[in-house]
Amino acid sequence: MISYAILVKISDEIVSLIAREGNVVVVASIDSLGIPNISPRYVMMILDDEKLVFVDVYMNKTFSNIKRWPKVAAAVVDKVNRGGFQLKGDVEEITDQNVISQCATKLKELKFDKGPSFVWALNVKEIYSIVPSESSKVPLFTAYG
Repeated sequence: MISYAILVKISDEIVSLIAREGNVVVVASIDSLGIPNISPRYVMMILDDEKLVFVDVYMNKTFSNIKRWPKVAAAVVDKVNRGGFQLKGDVEEITDQNVISQCATKLKELKFDKGPSFVWALNVKEIYSIVPSESSKVPLFTAYG
């Protein structure tokens, strides 16, 4: 398997859209049978302008899926303008206690009844526009070459 160390910078436009949408994105993963799963997720933070940080509180389908196949896509949707972005990449477990603590604090602010069981980042490798057009077939940015 080829490993790509290069990540794609998450633009200010995408960061602003995530904030406008309440820090909620939809994350897609697949299970062991290839059946897709989507789950709304809060973006806890953005690290190094290249990684979206998420938490699993209950360790259900998404957790099981990314443990088996650590690749996901996340969509942030601009509902007003019928647009947005799809970010694709690899999952990385976060073990930095400072980041985990910040995530636990955010979960409390969001009124979750539990703290994080698993903290992970989407290392962004490709970004697509989801504006309905011919150009949405081609990535805006890619680390895959």
